[in-house]
Amino acid sequence: MTSSLINRRTALAGLGVFALAGCSFSFGDEKKSPRENEEEKKEKEKEKTEESEEGEDSTSEEEDDSTTEEEADEETDPEEEDEDTDSAAGAEGVEVPIGLSFTDEELGDEFSIISVKRDMPSESAAGRIEDGCEVFWLQIEFSPTGEWGGALSTNEFYIDDEGEAQNASSAMADEIKAAGLTPMNLPARRDGETGPIWMAFATWGQRQETYSAAYIRPATEVIGEDRTLPEFRYEFEIPAA
Repeated sequence: MTSSLINRRTALAGLGVFALAGCSFSFGDEKKSPRENEEEKKEKEKEKTEESEEGEDSTSEEEDDSTTEEEADEETDPEEEDEDTDSAAGAEGVEVPIGLSFTDEELGDEFSIISVKRDMPSESAAGRIEDGCEVFWLQIEFSPTGEWGGALSTNEFYIDDEGEAQNASSAMADEIKAAGLTPMNLPARRDGETGPIWMAFATWGQRQETYSAAYIRPATEVIGEDRTLPEFRYEFEIPAA
């Protein structure tokens, strides 16, 4: 079994990635980031507006100015922009409390799994949602002892996605941030308590009422001490909305 490296009081990120027992990984095509999608959408709208203006037969300069102003108002309506932003930011969804706590017995890291936001909208996974898949956000707090190096990664959190191990994704961090929340971004153990922080899951299989989930820290070699810490695993459930 492959192990990762860790040391005491020195930050070394990069703990390994392991699947849930009996499951295999399932990865899909990469999606564009929300920012790239938004820029592409604006560019297409701009081209469409320019083509429309070129094709119009203007009868007077005054009519041209009036038409241009009306188009500008439609494109820059503050209320419409706010509505679009709220949708992309994941202002909807249903938050369900979880309220679980556990401790990594070897490292002393303490975790609190606070809640989950089910059925979240997402620009980057919109096609998968239309096909019946689901995006949900998991909220946790992380309290390491500060004795060890390394960082916490989304790669250490998994769900059973119709028999396949699917780890949390960092690709939707911008959408979490747009909702005014803090995405999980490799918090270092040396920095102490971190949270509340959020991570996103985007399933490839169909939406489930509940999901089996797990935090898995792989077997870890301790630098300079000639020993390996055994794998730590904590299993829990993502509850129904």
